[in-house]
Amino acid sequence: MPTPLLALRDASFPMADCAVCGKSVLTYVALDDDNESAERRICAHCDTPIAESLKWVSPGELEQAGYYFGPPPAEGEKGGCSSGCGSCSVKKS
Repeated sequence: MPTPLLALRDASFPMADCAVCGKSVLTYVALDDDNESAERRICAHCDTPIAESLKWVSPGELEQAGYYFGPPPAEGEKGGCSSGCGSCSVKKS
C-alpha cells in the first residue's frame, strides 16, 4: 500500500521568541562549528541563536504571525506582518 502524500495542513513549523527581533520568529537548524552533531536553533531573520523553547505551530498560526505561503504579494502590497521593520520579507544573504 503506497504511503499517503502529506499536505501543508499536516505540517508544523518551529517558532520561538527572538530577543534581538523582539517578536516570535521562524527558526532553522544549524550545526555547531565545533561539534557537527550538535544542533542549535537560529532566528530566520537575524541569525541570532535562539535559547528559548520552541513552539510548533500550524500553517494558519504561521500566517497569523506574518509569514505566507505561495507567491509573494503583488508589487505595492505589504508582505509579512506589515509592521514596517523590514525583517518579515525574504532574507537576502
